[in-house]
Amino acid sequence: MIAVVGATGNTGRAVVKELARLGQAPLCIVRNPDKAHEVLGAGARIAVAELSDRFALVQALKGASTVFVVTGHNPDMVTQQNNVLDAALEAGVQHLVRVSGSRFFVRPDSPSVIGRSHYAIEERLRASGMKWVILRPGFFMQNTFAQAPLIKNDGKMVLPFPADLPFAFIDVRDTGAVGARVLLDPAPHVGKIYEFTGAKSNFAEFADVFSDVLGREITYVAVPFEQAEQVMRTRGMPEWLIDHQRTARQIAMDGGLSGETMEPIRSIAGREPITTRQFIEDHRAVFA
Repeated sequence: MIAVVGATGNTGRAVVKELARLGQAPLCIVRNPDKAHEVLGAGARIAVAELSDRFALVQALKGASTVFVVTGHNPDMVTQQNNVLDAALEAGVQHLVRVSGSRFFVRPDSPSVIGRSHYAIEERLRASGMKWVILRPGFFMQNTFAQAPLIKNDGKMVLPFPADLPFAFIDVRDTGAVGARVLLDPAPHVGKIYEFTGAKSNFAEFADVFSDVLGREITYVAVPFEQAEQVMRTRGMPEWLIDHQRTARQIAMDGGLSGETMEPIRSIAGREPITTRQFIEDHRAVFA
């Protein structure tokens, strides 16, 4: 049996949907069963467990042979994911597949608590005796959902990146496609770290595709990070998350999010990565 921890988030949901498309019925480990049935469907297999409750996690994972783990960014990531790992070991799980961040980001000395957390989690995983696989997807196209109100109302995207800075964007569904197939047959992938992205582009080109698909001009506006930071603070964003955003921007500015690595999607999922055009067409209702 396959279990998915974090099944209601963008990535977990993509994995669950891809597994269902491949004829599987994974067990979805969630905190909120009502939300789970809303986003995953009334027929989804659900087990309720808080990531802070190791006993509940052990009970939920009994009978699972492979576990997929993805959690939202938060300062408690290390405790949460180590609880999942400990529960998986106790429940007799054989393989664990986790979603991580860029190798430029996952460091013991990362300026972001999220980068340091990913590093600590992976060090513990390597030493645990669990058979593991780590996925490092690129910069998600779904991040542009946060720009939807500006795109709808003002015809622009406003972000703290130069318009021509190369980005290797990826659709979260590509992560779902790769993750689902690794879960179905994890043995050939044990001990491997897969970095994968879509085709290289930039935000100016992304805005042009928005314009073409939506049939109206969408302008990209690059702003200094200090301006974006002020907006984050005005909206009440916590300092640790602002630090994370600052770190991510610096990694991007240094070229860490520019490398195009499409081969894992081709070889594991058996298709080309989803393009920015397909992404916008599929989510037109979000932006129109």
